[in-house]
Amino acid sequence: MQGLERSRDEASLPVARERWVFEHTVDGLFRSALGGRLSAPALQALSQVGIDLSRPLLPAYSSETWARALRIAAADLFPGQPPEASWRRLGQEVINGLVHTLVGNAMVNVATLLGPLRFLRRLNPTLRNADNYVESRVEELGPTSCEVWINEVMEQPAYHQGMLEALVALAGGREARARFLSSEGPGARFLVEWELPEAR
Repeated sequence: MQGLERSRDEASLPVARERWVFEHTVDGLFRSALGGRLSAPALQALSQVGIDLSRPLLPAYSSETWARALRIAAADLFPGQPPEASWRRLGQEVINGLVHTLVGNAMVNVATLLGPLRFLRRLNPTLRNADNYVESRVEELGPTSCEVWINEVMEQPAYHQGMLEALVALAGGREARARFLSSEGPGARFLVEWELPEAR
């Protein structure tokens, strides 16, 4: 009975949710955006951390594997650049690659239809298409500016600056720029601004 009681107690404890990055996100970056651009040592390093691009991808990868893979890619693609610059460019590459996937193609259609501001209002479900743990909140400051909070930035806010800039550009915003405002635990807050699309 004691063993059963312990099992019941353990079952009642909160279970930490496993954090996963979905296959199409990995495919979009490492095959669509970066295909042919990574060095042989980088490809080998990716395989060692669990992403073997010579084989079919898994349905999802742990957030830890994803973070390690991003560090490998940033170091390989942008050697000698300041970390902020390399991570920002990598964030842009993630979005540029994602648009070539089935999920990303649907995102492009929505972004084009809505425009930058309305698209950012949908930022949280957009980000949740990539993984199961990143969340966001958007506060509108004006027709061409928002303050964005993201709950998890992997200690690399520049990566999410690049992502936000690419997402706004995807929706037609010109001169998109995301400025890091502050860290909030594992998350961060950004100011996102852009110019209105040119009238057709």
